Amino acid sequence: MATPTEDLQQVLDAIRTGRLEAAAGLLAEATDLSPTHLNYAWGLYSKATGQLDLARQQLSAAREAAVAASDQLTEANILVALAHTQHLLLNSREALTLLQEAVQLRERQGDVGGQIAALCNIAGIHRSLNDNYSAMVAVSGAQTLFKTMEPAAHPTVELGLLNTLSNILSAQNRTEEAAQQYRRCLEVAQLVGDTTAYFIAAINLGDAYLKLGHYQDGQTLLQEVLAHPDLHQIPVLQASVILNLALTKFHLDGLDALADAQQAHTTFEQLQDPDGLIESGLLLARLHQRSGQLGQSRTAAEQALALAEADGRKQSQLDALTILADVTEAADPAQAARHLRRVLVLQTELNAAAQDKQLQELTAQAEVDSAQRRAAYEQTLRLQAEETVQRQLQELERGRLYDPLTGLPNRLMLHAQLAQHIEQAQRQDTEFLLVSADLNRFQLVNDTYGHDAADELLRVVAGRLRAALSGDEVVARVGGDEFTLLLGGGGHGSRRLQDAIGALNQPVVVGGQSLRMSWSVGAACWPTDARDPEALRQASELALYDAKTSGESCVYYDRRQHAHAGLERALAHALERGEFELHFQPMLDVRTRRVVCAEALLRWRSAEHGLLFPGSFMPILERSGQIVEVGAWVLQEACRHAAHWKGVRVAVNLSAQQFASRDLRRVVAAALEASGLPPDCLELEITESLMMQSPERAARMLAEFQADSVRVMLDDFGTGYSSLGYLARFPLSGLKIDRSFVAALEEEPGGRDAAIVRAIVGLSRDLGLELVAEGVETLRQVDLLEALGVGVMQGYYFARPIKDWQPG
Repeated sequence: MATPTEDLQQVLDAIRTGRLEAAAGLLAEATDLSPTHLNYAWGLYSKATGQLDLARQQLSAAREAAVAASDQLTEANILVALAHTQHLLLNSREALTLLQEAVQLRERQGDVGGQIAALCNIAGIHRSLNDNYSAMVAVSGAQTLFKTMEPAAHPTVELGLLNTLSNILSAQNRTEEAAQQYRRCLEVAQLVGDTTAYFIAAINLGDAYLKLGHYQDGQTLLQEVLAHPDLHQIPVLQASVILNLALTKFHLDGLDALADAQQAHTTFEQLQDPDGLIESGLLLARLHQRSGQLGQSRTAAEQALALAEADGRKQSQLDALTILADVTEAADPAQAARHLRRVLVLQTELNAAAQDKQLQELTAQAEVDSAQRRAAYEQTLRLQAEETVQRQLQELERGRLYDPLTGLPNRLMLHAQLAQHIEQAQRQDTEFLLVSADLNRFQLVNDTYGHDAADELLRVVAGRLRAALSGDEVVARVGGDEFTLLLGGGGHGSRRLQDAIGALNQPVVVGGQSLRMSWSVGAACWPTDARDPEALRQASELALYDAKTSGESCVYYDRRQHAHAGLERALAHALERGEFELHFQPMLDVRTRRVVCAEALLRWRSAEHGLLFPGSFMPILERSGQIVEVGAWVLQEACRHAAHWKGVRVAVNLSAQQFASRDLRRVVAAALEASGLPPDCLELEITESLMMQSPERAARMLAEFQADSVRVMLDDFGTGYSSLGYLARFPLSGLKIDRSFVAALEEEPGGRDAAIVRAIVGLSRDLGLELVAEGVETLRQVDLLEALGVGVMQGYYFARPIKDWQPG
């Protein structure tokens, strides 16, 4: 018959190895355990099953019983378990106090190994609170104690110490050193057969591989650990392995990273593990953000932020707020700016804390010097620490708030600067201009001279714009070839804008040749055109859109011409009210005089504003995120109409957010199934810039559509960012020549544009791609295009877009 001590050990072993049903059965039968041991065992069981409040009550009762029985050995064990429970309940300061008591108890008992274990726990909690200095002090104490032991006789103690030291090295960004220590942990754990220590070391080594960018090594290691037959017995470690694997796949653009992250997050929720919940929540937020699911990203980031705030974890708060600033930028710029201000405050606080901690460390080192030199030495160290931390903070801020190519503020930083400009203008009763400038046909530089030359062009333009500014004027790079400026207004606004345009229009030497670039510019004035930052930015973008479509170099916002501004509220309900409709413009094969396809074009027949074209509302749909839902409706309606066209195809444009959606293939399949339209009668049109945002992912998606027999056309060819050589990598069905080439062809039939069209014709023929010219408006253009070998055309010369169009 087993003794009470043996019964207790059986229960503890079952809990440690994750056999919780067995542990519950043993506890139900353990009638001879003392109140101390019974409450202790039940407390560990409740903690393992995620019942943390109950665990705290049971462990507190066990501690009281141990004190009453003068059982200091068990009391020390209870203190460690209770401290871990308090930490999980986000009471980290209380946990540290309990662990200090455990260290003192074990010191009185002469239990050196127990002292080391408690000190390692203390270091771990300090590390989670970003207090690396206090963590290192605790580990140093543990190392001093370990030197009094025989290492070979205490491998488990060595494992705990090695693992804790490695974690702190990793937190100090000494990742290579940390990785070496984790490998040593793996070796020792395998040598002594400690699977739990092996799992922990593997998780930590995988994390180090992530920081070092060794993603493939990390994936190989973690998949090997995930296949271990004993891992499922310890749910929290299994969830940690899956989380690190999801992080690795995130960096490798693995498609199943989201499923892994959600699985890990669910387990951490069941276990009420705040560390895991914060990390998995931040990863889910990033994954949803990357796939365009901004609402889900925001929810995940807000949940992670709440947990981080509850336990004072400033670095995690900063990470969550940075994500929130990004995902709320379009829908709620004011909220994004508030998030950004909190980011800057947290960065300053982390800077100050890091400076204090580094000074503590350096001051401790300075004590080896003589008393006469100490003051001077500490002053030197203080200056070095301030410079180092300030440099690190600046690099951190620049990485998040500035464009790495040009060094200009990025879109996120521009939000904050625009808000500051408005506040200053209100105080001083002045005006200013918000200017959006877009480089036309930037693709030609990429194709002709390569990406390095194109990057140099952008850097030169950025430098010239900076030089053209004065006072507190601002220039930011907000897109691939798009810049935004904040210029002084009043009576000098137009002159300042002309100065900026003059700087843009200066020739740039690229590849040994002098190039004169063409720009489209839109400008809006505060407060005349708008008083709200988002409305002002929208007015500037609408003016830019008009400049691009009209061919003018610069367009000022005009409230009468841009009456479509401020449509957000009505547009939010347009879909449910049935106000959207499709107009169709046919594409004609001029050789057979037969319609082969018709492009579906969205229109909004608003009850308040009448019939509106995409230029007036599409930017609003993009910013609000409605574009995905509206795009799905367009697909359904276009397929429904085309199902009656007897083989004539229908073409549907995809937005960037639609193309980034993980559900796109399913949405397309549902539209085809509901309408009965054959898949080869549907064409999806995407732009070059959209395709080149993630070439690898685009190639995969196009291959999937090809497997489904759905055609994909590259729209506006020649205006994006790809090179001609990239096209062979993508399973496309055809190309659409941009209307700008068609117009230029008529103006100069023997010029460069004609040569480019001839090259595109030859390329499409060699790659087996259908070629369509869009924007054809005159018979002269038809003749020129036909002579160059273009057979399919679309434009006003043949037909304007018509509602409820049917093939003749």
